[in-house]
Amino acid sequence: MSSLADRVECPELFAKAMPVEEAVRFVEPGNTLVISGFTKAGEPKRFLPALAARLAAEGRGADLSLLSGASLSEEVEAPLAPFLRKRGPYMSSRASRKLIHERKMDYADIHLSQFARNLMVGLYGGVDVAVVEVSRIRPDGSVVLTSSVGVSAEGLAKAQRIVLEVNTSAPDYTGFHDIVLPPVPPHVGWPVPITNVGDRVGTPYIPIDRSKVVAVVESNVPDYPVDFKETSEAERQIARHVVAYLARCREELGWGKRIPPLQSGVGNIANAVIGELYDSPFERLRFFTEVFQDGMMRFMEDDAKFECASSTAISLSTAGQKDLARLFQRTRERLVLRPMWLSNSAELITRLFVIAMNTPIEVDIYGHANSTHLDGGRVVNGLGGSGDFLRNAYLSLLHTPSVRKLRDGRTVSTILPMVRHVDHTEHDIKCIVTEQGYARNTEIRSPYRRAEDIIESCAHPYFRPLLRDYLRYAGDAPPPETGAQPFRGGFWAEYDAACRAFPG
Repeated sequence: MSSLADRVECPELFAKAMPVEEAVRFVEPGNTLVISGFTKAGEPKRFLPALAARLAAEGRGADLSLLSGASLSEEVEAPLAPFLRKRGPYMSSRASRKLIHERKMDYADIHLSQFARNLMVGLYGGVDVAVVEVSRIRPDGSVVLTSSVGVSAEGLAKAQRIVLEVNTSAPDYTGFHDIVLPPVPPHVGWPVPITNVGDRVGTPYIPIDRSKVVAVVESNVPDYPVDFKETSEAERQIARHVVAYLARCREELGWGKRIPPLQSGVGNIANAVIGELYDSPFERLRFFTEVFQDGMMRFMEDDAKFECASSTAISLSTAGQKDLARLFQRTRERLVLRPMWLSNSAELITRLFVIAMNTPIEVDIYGHANSTHLDGGRVVNGLGGSGDFLRNAYLSLLHTPSVRKLRDGRTVSTILPMVRHVDHTEHDIKCIVTEQGYARNTEIRSPYRRAEDIIESCAHPYFRPLLRDYLRYAGDAPPPETGAQPFRGGFWAEYDAACRAFPG
């Protein structure tokens, strides 16, 4: 582990080093904070808990606004949650979720590609304090980030006061980053000159106004690891179907052994898909994604299977972090970390013909998807970047188990007649995949024919009769001659009864 003196090369800023308990005094009542961090990577892991402790000791109420790139670890966000009045644009904290549902915290779910620009033009008001984790402060005061970018550059540009948390336990990430601020009116946005996944157009550091820096604090806390469960057989089968669909596209669309760049969401299914791709015939894979995660580390050692990757964060399990430490230099040469307005850019996703793959909460027989709300009203995490990729991708896939078991004992279908909250419409989804199979939405077919395919290919066999009956009586087909009507208590009542009676 390095010392603070090793990592802070600017004497002017080294003179502003202080204990974190003293630095938190620069956050005043009603302030808006923009912080580093994206899916538990690169967050300020000492400052926020210390701030929460100070606010608790002072008996402060919920009057702060917290803006980050994406989700933070529970260790960082949960202590501060009771003091937050506003939160955005994405979170996965149980503590914040509880307060949102109790209507004690305002939460805005915003496309990540748009959030940074909105922040720069002032749609969310001013930024009082930016708190950013860095691995190095250069002699001129510019900073090198750690394992994520998110909205760090925008926060440092807009903030009135800056706190730099120098993580001396993190490796020196110099050379990983490609930093560019988004253009804002009245300046016309320039075409981003990225034509290959590994292209770089910015700087590996962030210039800052040194006069805005009010504190430099030291951290020796590594990124909290992401927890992954053991891959289930259903998840492995989903992954096989995803690769089978891509292999079919390879034959029909003439890709050869090399497929277009891939975006992969986070979680167990995403990692299973990446693992199955490693064992597939595809070669020299490229990832243009938001999060570089465990399944991708395996590619670093295989030149035949992997070329390069672009993301805005490196978010890994404990095992993945050990692999990163072992392959750190090789990863630096193959992976570029960008601000999220670039990692999620519609312009780049479209230009590079990215194939997007994400996991929803539920989809319906017409092809709409819900990624954010349980039962239509209870937010889970947020939209994140799934909308950016699914709307603009060359091919867009949704992969999910056909059924999901709830805490109350019910087993529900993830294939529904209608999703109860719409994040992605049928126009944005090219393929739906479950462990049962896959249904394409690339051909010119009527909604009824597409619905038939989704039911027969993707729904669990137990729920198919109920879904067939719904489709038959939904106005898409004439009723039987007997005039009999199903669902006497309403479809959802019969569906709920079926969920409770699910065998096993």
